[in-house]
Amino acid sequence: MDQQKVVKIVFEVSLIAALLLVLFIVIIVYFRYKRNDDLREKKSMKVEFEKQLLQSQIEVQEATFSTLAQELHDNVGQLLSSAKMLLGITQRKIDVIPDTLIIADETLGKAINEIRSLSKSLNKEWLEQFNFIENLTYEVNRINAANNLQLHFSHPDILLLKSGEQIILFRIVQEAIQNAIKHAHPKNIYINITSDDLLTVSIINDGVGFNHLSTTDGMGILNMNHRTQLLGGSIEWKMLHKEGAMVVIKLPLKNDTHES
Repeated sequence: MDQQKVVKIVFEVSLIAALLLVLFIVIIVYFRYKRNDDLREKKSMKVEFEKQLLQSQIEVQEATFSTLAQELHDNVGQLLSSAKMLLGITQRKIDVIPDTLIIADETLGKAINEIRSLSKSLNKEWLEQFNFIENLTYEVNRINAANNLQLHFSHPDILLLKSGEQIILFRIVQEAIQNAIKHAHPKNIYINITSDDLLTVSIINDGVGFNHLSTTDGMGILNMNHRTQLLGGSIEWKMLHKEGAMVVIKLPLKNDTHES
């Protein structure tokens, strides 16, 4: 066999080997892509299933809450109103009204207001028009009325967030307030909201602070983290120099947030 034929055979073998190598690489890449595609499809199906499950749960809850709201308003609310009216009639027939009767009348009035607020909060239409500022103001006034501590609330006139986003933000702030009351035992809690390129919510307390490790676990903390992520924002816990702690929530503001 002459040298030219040897070179030709070597070239052909090398070419076949190169083609086989390329084919092998293509097959590996294809199967990896196929596997990743299957994983993406399974993940997408899982996300869709969880989404549909959550939607079904929400629909069931909405129906239940709507029925409960109607019952509270029409039945329990009316019964309490009737009882208050009877107390008023009794008071007018008594020359000297006992303090206990006055307190009972005032307590009943507060109960009626609480029932009305609860009934309204369970109403689907009310949830669709949820106003963060109004509801947090009510929450602040409710806590301040107990005279155990003071909440101070500073905010803009409106929040450029959709009603669903305002509900989620309200739950985050509500959780932060309850955590501060439960663990820090503060005398004051300051809630400050500013709106620029970002919506920034700061919840500052003058209590005993917190263990840094406590911000990485616990169902309340996990819920706050998860809900903030749902809004596309970030949340951070900070110890203050002298005393107390601060929770800072930052959310992006979109151009269409004011649209329904």
